[in-house]
Amino acid sequence: MLQYQPGMDLADTYITFVRQNQDILRDKVNEEMYIENMFDQWYTSSMKVICVWLTDRLDLQLHLYQLKTLIKIVKKSYRDFRLQGVLEGTLNCKAYETIHTRLTVEEATASVSDGGGLQGITMKDSDEESEDVK
Repeated sequence: MLQYQPGMDLADTYITFVRQNQDILRDKVNEEMYIENMFDQWYTSSMKVICVWLTDRLDLQLHLYQLKTLIKIVKKSYRDFRLQGVLEGTLNCKAYETIHTRLTVEEATASVSDGGGLQGITMKDSDEESEDVK
């Protein structure tokens, strides 16, 4: 039985929207170099927007809802764009690294102050998560 996680509907809706549009573009555009360049720019722009939003709130702690939503969006975006052929150098851009660091710090703070409020949502890579289960 899956436990309902309040607030994840926003992240899920965004992720579904991005995936559907990636599929549409793959189906409609035949020029691979154009598609790769477009996905690179899309990913980079998305990460820059999130990074700017977090930078504007540098002196504020994120609400648990914001933190959970951003973690899910950032992790799924990284994985989805990697599956679309975006290279590691682009995926690990400065904006992504800044976001990853900020969300990891926020996650640690939330886990100490809220005790389990993240309900299993974490910035850990899936490889690390599966090692913890073993």
